[in-house]
Amino acid sequence: MSGFKALRVDLSKRESGEFALDEEAIRGFLGGRGLGVRLLWDEVPPGADPLGPENALIFVTGPLQGTSAFFGSRCFVTGKSPLTGMLLSSNAGGRFAAGLKRCGYWALIVTGRADTPTFLQIRDHTVEFRDATPMWGMQTTDAQAFMREETGDREASTLVIGPAGERQVKIACIVTEGERRRTFARGGPGAVMGAKNLKGIVIRGTGEVEVADRAGLRKAQSTIAAAVRAHPEWARRRSLYGTLADVVTLNTLGLLPTRNWRTGVFEGADKLCSVNVRSQWIVADRTCGPYCPTPCSKVALVREGDYAGITTEGPEYECVYALGSNCGTDRFDAVAAAERLCDELGLDAMSAGCTVAFAMECFERGILTPAETDGLQLTFGNHAAIAEMIRKMAYRQGVGALFADGSRVASQRLGQGSDEFAMHAKGMEFGGYECRGSFGQALQFAISNRGGCHHDLGLPARVESLDGTGTQVEGKGDLVKRTGITRALFDSAIMCTFSRTVVEWEPIALAVSSVLGWKVTPDDLKLIGDRVLNLERAYNGREGARREDDRLPARLLKEPLPDGPHQGSVVPLERLKDDFYRAFGWDLKTGLPTRETLSRLGLDTLVLPGRERG
Repeated sequence: MSGFKALRVDLSKRESGEFALDEEAIRGFLGGRGLGVRLLWDEVPPGADPLGPENALIFVTGPLQGTSAFFGSRCFVTGKSPLTGMLLSSNAGGRFAAGLKRCGYWALIVTGRADTPTFLQIRDHTVEFRDATPMWGMQTTDAQAFMREETGDREASTLVIGPAGERQVKIACIVTEGERRRTFARGGPGAVMGAKNLKGIVIRGTGEVEVADRAGLRKAQSTIAAAVRAHPEWARRRSLYGTLADVVTLNTLGLLPTRNWRTGVFEGADKLCSVNVRSQWIVADRTCGPYCPTPCSKVALVREGDYAGITTEGPEYECVYALGSNCGTDRFDAVAAAERLCDELGLDAMSAGCTVAFAMECFERGILTPAETDGLQLTFGNHAAIAEMIRKMAYRQGVGALFADGSRVASQRLGQGSDEFAMHAKGMEFGGYECRGSFGQALQFAISNRGGCHHDLGLPARVESLDGTGTQVEGKGDLVKRTGITRALFDSAIMCTFSRTVVEWEPIALAVSSVLGWKVTPDDLKLIGDRVLNLERAYNGREGARREDDRLPARLLKEPLPDGPHQGSVVPLERLKDDFYRAFGWDLKTGLPTRETLSRLGLDTLVLPGRERG
């Protein structure tokens, strides 16, 4: 390709300018998640305040964005997380990445802090700083409509924060694509935008994205399409039910977290299952963007009852778990309404649901009294209380102010042993996979570079559920390394994570080679995935993280599962960590990459100079 450029915007100075990206950064990290952490290493100084002007929000595309590549409608945002104090890395579907690439940029780096509420309008190589004062306080759908009206560009891609981000709630998300509501959810990116007084961004690019070898890209597309056709049951389930297809399967395996992770079996799972939801509520099937052969996103409409008239694109499985089984409710209409409310107010629905579940257990244990909950009866199964808590958290009102920054901060404030059942790792609430029956998933939660993420290292629970090795310790390090490298590569290409079930390394290598114009092999891609995970780990190490930070709440280590196929199981975390560190070439004492590992990956000259290795 002729060159790689990025756009830097300084909100404090109200200045913008483009600069050239080092080709070696693309060769070493591709784009997306990988290029994001590479830029973060250079752009944000060690020890930076996540909510200070020195932190950066880095929106990153990859080689496949803006082309006709299948499963490529994704964008990454990177920075330092206010929720964890470590790596912020979150992705969303939609058109934003393609718009950025068509402006001629692989990345947008936003620094500083605006004096007054601001939104950015980016069109090709022009950046305008626009007044966002009239839209400050708006919910996310209205705010995006306002920006389109103000700019006169109804076809542009938009992203915004809601009231939660404005108040720097640490579980605040960024919402994109208007009524389609895709979210950069995990780690608090909305809080970073709010701290910068940045309400939103409007982007439109009219240029062509350069593809070095269009015939090669068409060949890669044909191979990927053939792989989808060769797995018709996967394609059918994904298209009909999306991620909701997992509800009954996980419940049967005893892996569906219920009532703040007290158990992995939910008696109301059938009411939340894909077939039931499809027949009663789903009215349309959609994709994240163009060039996707499996429309796994579902549009739900509630026609009657307490939540009549609510429509939302979703909820996905993770929201059904976090706002449903984990809060003890089997009301899909209530889950749909709560998810829509999270999207409009700009909250990560997963962290919000898990935090509400934590509050419910605190209430039922007597750690919280009705006087302290503004009269709310925070009992498991009280679906009306879920929505009210979400509102209070987003606006930091009443009891919501106590829980607005997630379960870790709330447990620190409450004390009384509540940290033992605050279900997070590094401050980020867990994804929906009960890991006392899935030790690879337990490793994923504890080790994950961005916190209690269920996908950061590739969802090993899915592999374990197929081979029946969930509660075996031996080999878990190698398993999680393998799934983690695959996920890091898909996140850097960037391709939808679900496609990794059927898409092999070879067509991805061909697609990337065809776009970039240089030879990329499957082995190159695996090395890139390995390099990305190690630089992420090194970044967290630079921020002070060590082995002792790879921990899980006491519930998972000391409380045996009370029922289900894995009844009696607890997580043997320290043995698992040793196995993982050995597999990755990390020091057993510190949990950081060794000098030899960094050298093998070409990271030694970047990471080692001036760095404490103790």
